[in-house]
This record gives sequence, structure tokens and C-alpha cells, in this order.
Amino acid sequence: MNTIALQIFLFIVCLVFSAIFSSSEVSIISITRAKVRTLIQNGERRAEHLAALKKKPDHTLITILIGNNIVNVAAASLATSLAISTFGDAGVGIATFIVVLLLLVFGEIGPKIFAVRATETLALRMAPFIHTLSRLFYPFLWIYDRVSGSSNLTVAFAKPSITEEEIKGWIDLGKEEGAIEQDERELLYSVLEFSDTIAREVMTPRLDTVMIEDTNTPDQAIRVFNETGYSRLPVYHEQIDNIIGILNVKDIFPVVLRGKEGIQMKEVMKEPYLVPETKKIDELLKEMRHRKVHMAVLLDEYGSFSGIVTIEDILEELVGEIQDEHDREEPQLQQIEEGVYLIGGRMWVEDLNEQLNLNLPIAESYETVAGLVTEQLGHIPRKGESIQIEDNDITFVVIQMRKNRIASMKLVIAEKQHSSKGLPAFT
Repeated sequence: MNTIALQIFLFIVCLVFSAIFSSSEVSIISITRAKVRTLIQNGERRAEHLAALKKKPDHTLITILIGNNIVNVAAASLATSLAISTFGDAGVGIATFIVVLLLLVFGEIGPKIFAVRATETLALRMAPFIHTLSRLFYPFLWIYDRVSGSSNLTVAFAKPSITEEEIKGWIDLGKEEGAIEQDERELLYSVLEFSDTIAREVMTPRLDTVMIEDTNTPDQAIRVFNETGYSRLPVYHEQIDNIIGILNVKDIFPVVLRGKEGIQMKEVMKEPYLVPETKKIDELLKEMRHRKVHMAVLLDEYGSFSGIVTIEDILEELVGEIQDEHDREEPQLQQIEEGVYLIGGRMWVEDLNEQLNLNLPIAESYETVAGLVTEQLGHIPRKGESIQIEDNDITFVVIQMRKNRIASMKLVIAEKQHSSKGLPAFT
């Protein structure tokens, strides 16, 4: 009788340890390293054990699996011995059914479901025990390290545990549950995409850049500053591709006030900061802050001047459009009526596709809608000229030209194949 009671007691102990290992597996593996770091900063001592386990997740998982298998095999052996001594040879089948049922319900399914609901609490409670056990199992772990080497399992664990797409998924989930506002979501998305944006995507193109020639007088320069409202202007020599400096209104204004004559632009302008148009804007922002410059001149792959970028242009990628009292820029997309829109030639094809749910062709030879229309036509467009795209469902009509460039056009969608997203009405 004492032997039977001892076997039952040991079986229950094995069942309890099986539940401990199962819940530990879910809670410790599931809790993120970011959460562990937060717990350590909050003074939670047990989080130190968690941090050690999270550094080597493969060792942690192996420790838990070894412990779980040991207690499960022990539980099965005890139940079989007890059943045979009670029911004879038929006890093997009975023991198998009882062990499988109890281990599934109380040793696996139940503990793991509970661990999902109380991940942080269980992870903190189980971490010291599992960490100690991993030290006891060190010989097995040492053999594993030597045998596995650079196996696929090791490589898999070496991959980042959190990807950018997963972070975006959490942001979207926070928005759906009301923890994150729409403006906060857009800002977080902008931060994630910031390092992937190149200078060409945020620049003011060469044709839209206001410049002055180095032969202009200070009075002429002040007049341009006054008309445009800009505080800095690129200075070119003979050809607009030949940018030789950046003129700041603060440098030229004192010259005019003091009535100095014969002052040339070269005497007051600053050296231009030249960068390739493919430079990432996060790196560009750091360099501009370090150099204490507010405007960068972009060069294409052939070394020709392609546009300018200011610190404001870069910051707008994070916080949206920043306008002051001098800004009078019209929206690039305005709805005139159902299925009819006014579009700026500088609008990117990708943005138009996204906002109107279209599928306009994208190619490396162009980025803007004006470039798309020009390539489809095969010649420099004329005012009033039209072209149909996408099986005659979409029509572009050129409204305004600036020299050889499309300034604005009308978009007519024959069938309602899009969904507008709060576009501003055209008046």
C-alpha cells in the first residue's frame, strides 16, 4: 500500500513538473526581449534570469524539452507499473490511455493556455528555475553547440526576432484597438520608412528651383528674395547646371543696407554642399546638422544638377507638410467632380495609384505623372493634348505647360474603379 501511494505521489509530481515545463516553454519563449529590458529597468531582479535565457533561446528551449521529456517518461513508467500491479497485463492499455489523457490536459494544453494569458507573470516565476536547470544541463548543451555548429537551427535563431513588418502590424493593431491615434500611426510609419527614403524623392527638382546668377547685383538678389519669400538661393555661373554657391538673405541684406557697391555674389555666398541624389535622407540629415548647412545641392549619376533638398524637406517626411505664410503651393491632387481630378505634373505615379486605387504603369524612365504622359505620347505635350491609358478607361488632358514641362493636367476616369481618400475639393 505504501508503494502504491508513493507511486501515485511521484506520478502527480511528474505531472506538476510537466505543467511547469510546458508553461515555461510558452511564457519564456513568447516574452519579448524589449519587455525583459523594461522589467530590468523597473528593478525586477528575476528579469536578469530572463535576460540570460533570452540571449540563448536555443539553449533555453533544449533545457525545457529535456526536462519535459524526463518527467513525461517518468510519469508514463510510474503509471504503467501501477496499472500492471493493479490490473495485470491489461493495465498497459489502461495506463497508456490515462497517461495520454492526463498529460494532454494537465501537462500540455491547460498550462500552455494559461501561459498565453499570463505570459509576464509566469515567465518571471519560472525563469530562475529554468536558468538553474540550464546550468545543470550544461554538458548536454555543450555537446549540442559542438555538434550543431552553423546548422540551420542556429542560423534560424540568429535571425532578428522582430522585423519591420511585425512592428507595422503592432502599430496597426494599436490603431484598431484605440491605443494609437491615426496621426501617431502615420508618424510611426514615417519613422520606419525614413531610412529607406532617398534624397531624390524629397527634392525640389531643378526646373522648380529658384536660382540666381553670379552676375546679379545685391539689389537684384534682394528683389528675388522678396518675391519668393525664400531665405536661401542657389547661385549658378553661366549655366544652371554649374552651381557655385548658396546665397543667404542674411548675408546679402547687410550689404544692401550699407549701400556697398561693386560687391559680387562670390564675396557673400557660401560654398554649396554637393551630394548624390541617391543618398539616404537619414544620413543626409546627420551630415547637414554636422556641417551646419540648411540646403544641399543634389547631383545625378552624370554629375549634373538635379535639384535641392533643405532640412525642412527632410523633416516633412516625418511630420508632413510644413507651410509658412509664404507658402502658396496647391495640392497635387484635387477632385473636380465624380471621376474627374486636377493633377499636378510633379505628382508621383505611385502616390496617384495609391490615393485613387489605380494601376498606372511604373517604369524606371519616369517617376512623375508628367513623365508618364510624356513617355506615353512619345513627344513634348501641347496644351490641350490628351492621351488614353489602361484600356481607354483613363484619360489625361494637359491643362498647363511651363516651357517644355507639364505643370498640370486633368484626369478623367471613365469607370468608377477607385476610392477617393478625403481629397480636397477643387474650387
